Amino acid sequence: MKLLHIAASPKLDKQSSSKRVANAFIEAYLMKHEQTQCRYIDLNTLEIPHMTKELLEAFESGIAQHQTEQRALQIYNNLCDEFITADRYVISFPNWNLTAPPALVSYILAVIRAGKAFRYTEHGSEGLLHNKKVTLVVASGGITSGNHPKETCTAIVWLKNLFCVCGICDVQVLYCEGIEQMPDQAEEIITAAVQNAKEQGAVWDINAGDKL
Repeated sequence: MKLLHIAASPKLDKQSSSKRVANAFIEAYLMKHEQTQCRYIDLNTLEIPHMTKELLEAFESGIAQHQTEQRALQIYNNLCDEFITADRYVISFPNWNLTAPPALVSYILAVIRAGKAFRYTEHGSEGLLHNKKVTLVVASGGITSGNHPKETCTAIVWLKNLFCVCGICDVQVLYCEGIEQMPDQAEEIITAAVQNAKEQGAVWDINAGDKL
């Protein structure tokens, strides 16, 4: 079993509420699944080349004409292969302006690729990633969950839909929210989110996530 913790916050672990909650979740999960291999991916130290015209042509043709495109194509392929061979994913990120940080968007666009994560058929797209699970850990200054929150994080819907296209419909969301809206309660909010993460991590492979 392989687990990827994909972290998008640029803050250090102790300063990032999304990382603190995600780490608590993963530690509780690993205590129950000691054979699981866990890899931490800090997206802010990861090199993901920009998609240029030349790189796009290399993707489409499968042939890179120059060393720059060859290297970029290899980076994309390595990231994609690592992602699709994993079994469990914990993706932690802050809610920035109602969406995810650019580093996470770039990473997801690099690893979710037609022909590897899903494929097109005459009946529409077909997911190729099965028996996998995702936990999203979202930290927010305001309240983003609930029935009609004004500050809903649109990245959650995007990620859920995209993973479902790939065949991963077991996606749950852990929130750490209201930190800036209620600054005098910030540490209490984080502590409660960490405790909830420990409880959820211990039963991740027992309980089903929020399925679409």
